[in-house]
Amino acid sequence: MGKNELFKQRWTEEWRRFSKYLKYVFNDHAVIAFFFLFGALLFAYHHILQTLPVTWWTQTGLAMLLLLTLLCFKTPANFVKPADAIFFLGNDQQLKQLWQTATHYSMLVNGAIEAGLMLIFWPLMLKLFPINVFMVVGITIMMMVIKMGITYRKAHQVAAFKPATPELMNWRAIASFEEQRLNTIYTFFNLFVDVPGLQSTIKSHPWLERLRPYWPGYHREALLPMYVTTFMRKQQYLGLWVRTLVLGSILIPFTNGYLLLILLALLEYLFIAQLIPLVGGYRRLIFDYVIPVDVRDRQRAFHQLGWPLIVVVNLVWAVILLICQTISINQGFIMILLVIFGLSLVFLYSDRIIANTFKRRVKHASKK
Repeated sequence: MGKNELFKQRWTEEWRRFSKYLKYVFNDHAVIAFFFLFGALLFAYHHILQTLPVTWWTQTGLAMLLLLTLLCFKTPANFVKPADAIFFLGNDQQLKQLWQTATHYSMLVNGAIEAGLMLIFWPLMLKLFPINVFMVVGITIMMMVIKMGITYRKAHQVAAFKPATPELMNWRAIASFEEQRLNTIYTFFNLFVDVPGLQSTIKSHPWLERLRPYWPGYHREALLPMYVTTFMRKQQYLGLWVRTLVLGSILIPFTNGYLLLILLALLEYLFIAQLIPLVGGYRRLIFDYVIPVDVRDRQRAFHQLGWPLIVVVNLVWAVILLICQTISINQGFIMILLVIFGLSLVFLYSDRIIANTFKRRVKHASKK
C-alpha cells in the first residue's frame, strides 16, 4: 500500500458514511428553515453593525468571542480503528504514517475553519478597533496558526504514554479518541435520523435528579419517568435544550420586533423537532401487545415532558427581554405569541409526528 493510500481509503470511507446522513439533515424542510435563519441572521448582523456603540465593554466582548473561537473545532482526526493495533502488530510504520497524515489534515481543516470564523467577525473588528484591513488579515493568520498548534498539541497528547515515550505510541488511546470524535458527529446526525450502533453519552446529574419527582405529571403518566430520566441523562437532549436557551438569550439583546419573534420561534421549532425522536427511542423496549401502552400514552407523556421545558425557556427569554429592551406592549405580544407557538408544537405538531412514526412502524411490521 502506498504512502498515503491508507489515509485516502479511511477518509473516503468516512465521508461516504457521512454523506448518507447529510441528506437527512439537509432535507427540504431543514433547507427552508436554514435559509430563513441565515437571512434573519444577516439582517440582525447588519443591524448590530449600525447600532453597536464603540465602548470598552463591546471591545472586550468581541475580544472574548475571538478567543472563544479557539475552543471550537480543535479536535484532531486520526482515522485509527481499534483493531489496527493488532492488525499492524510488529510493523506499525503504515499506522504511524496514517496518524501523521491525519494530524496534518486536521491542522489544515481546523485552521481553515478558524479563518472562516474570523472572517465573520471582520466587520465588527473594523468597526470597534482602530485597525485596518491588513492588520485584520494578520490577526486572522495568527489565530489560524494558534488553532493549528492547538490541534497538533492535542494529537500528540493523546498519542503519548505517561510518562511520555516518543518512540512508542498509545494506539489504544488514539483509537478511543477517534471513536469519541465520531460519536460526537453521529450524535448530531442522530437528531435527524436513527444512526445504527450509536452509543450516546449518558451522564447522571445529581442536582437534576432531585427535580425528577417534582416534574408535572411524573406520578400519573406511566412513560413520563422514563422520558424525563432520558432527557436529564442523555447529553444530546439536555445539551439541545441548553443550546436553545443560550442561543435565544444571545439573540434578544441584538434583535427586536418581528425579526426576534421569527428567530425565537424557529429555535423553538428546531428544539421540539429534535426532541421528538426521544419518544421512539423506547419502541423496541416497550411492547405494545404485552404492556398496555398505545400511541396516545406516548403522546401524553411527551406533552408532560415538553411543556415545562418550553415554559422555562420562554420565562428566561422574557426576563432577558425586559432587562435588555424598553418595556412595551410589543414585547408582551411577542412573548405571548412565542408561548402559544411553543405549546402548539408540543400538543399539536408532536401528536401528528408521533402518530405518523408509529403508523409507519405498524405498516412495516405487517409486511414482514
